[in-house]
Amino acid sequence: MTSSFLNQLVTRFEGLEVILNNLDAATGDGDHGTTILRGLRAAETSCGSSAKAFRMAAGGASGSLFALLINAIEEVSLEKIPLGEALAKAADQISQLGQAKAGDKTMLDALIPAAEAALADLENPTAAAIKAAQEGAALTKAMSAKRGRAKYVENAGVGHIDAGAKSVAEILTALEPNSRSCA
Repeated sequence: MTSSFLNQLVTRFEGLEVILNNLDAATGDGDHGTTILRGLRAAETSCGSSAKAFRMAAGGASGSLFALLINAIEEVSLEKIPLGEALAKAADQISQLGQAKAGDKTMLDALIPAAEAALADLENPTAAAIKAAQEGAALTKAMSAKRGRAKYVENAGVGHIDAGAKSVAEILTALEPNSRSCA
């Protein structure tokens, strides 16, 4: 993964930290933005694997799960695997590790549609993935959480966008510098 991309992600998530923490506070423990930013800063300064540095610095479930997404993007940047395949692989690994699936109000609700869109659009898989991830993240607002802390809050988080899904959409949006952030 290029250092310029990681620099861009750190800058992007510095601006999103409070927003993501607020989203997470409604359905979790309120530190999602801080956790993701801490992981990205470690990945940015790592001389080795960005994904491993992210996982170690972020810690917890989010660290492990988002490290799989960072690894997928790293594989794409090294031209080891096309974007759609990398995102699908990450989604499968995340689903197995977190025992979650589409519709559970998790990061997978942005990642799975992104993978499917990238696999379907061979002309511009990145733009397709970004659009699908943004739409998937927005749809989590109406979902009842079936995994994580959100399933224990009032109404299982209905009325709140999942912070993890929003983070996936934002990470993927950064792949195309001229793309706008999702709502």
